[in-house]
Amino acid sequence: MLKIPIKIRKGKPTRPVAEELKVDLRNGLKPELKQPSRKWLFLGIPGLIIVFLLVSWLIFSQGKMPFADLIPQEAVIFGLINQTDFYQQAAPFSQFLKDSNFYGQSVIDRFDNYLAEANLDFTGDIQSLFKKEMAFVLLPANQEVKFPFVLILEKEASGAKISQILEEIEPKLKQDYNFSSQTYRQIKITVLEPLTDSSNYLYGQIENYFIISNCQNSLEKIIDSIIDK
Repeated sequence: MLKIPIKIRKGKPTRPVAEELKVDLRNGLKPELKQPSRKWLFLGIPGLIIVFLLVSWLIFSQGKMPFADLIPQEAVIFGLINQTDFYQQAAPFSQFLKDSNFYGQSVIDRFDNYLAEANLDFTGDIQSLFKKEMAFVLLPANQEVKFPFVLILEKEASGAKISQILEEIEPKLKQDYNFSSQTYRQIKITVLEPLTDSSNYLYGQIENYFIISNCQNSLEKIIDSIIDK
């Protein structure tokens, strides 16, 4: 039998053992692991937010994101929407949104009806007019509306083609909206005022962009950004 000599050192160890490495075997063989202090958790979350905001600011300020140079500084939310992917992913939830009385679903349903009555297909006749990415901007609440938003689309087709499609849809829209127009900085803005109590909608074309909003002030801010950039 192989004998292994065991040497026992007497006296105090030269290096003291750290408290966190000591194991109390009186309460079982499993050592109790110390949980990280909650203060580090609370300090870490703001740190991650600061890093996220810093990266977003760098991207935004350098204008690397599409539409970034058009967004007002006071914007609450600015995001890019891939129309192709968004519509494909949202389609299966259409019935769920209807059943849930989703905010804005009635407007979407009416728009679908307008297209059907005008013999237009959304994918082939509407979506193809614009490039794949569009910008969604939410601005601070004002006296005009609580949730002022703007959709900015970049044209793929000519302005004449877009105007032609709008002329086909407008007679159907007039069943539910009063139409009027205004001019701001030589840009025509079309105002849709619903016959029932609801928010107005506005749209306009400027340079290579088509803009939709529920707030005149917000729409004018984007027009200013495009002209003054």
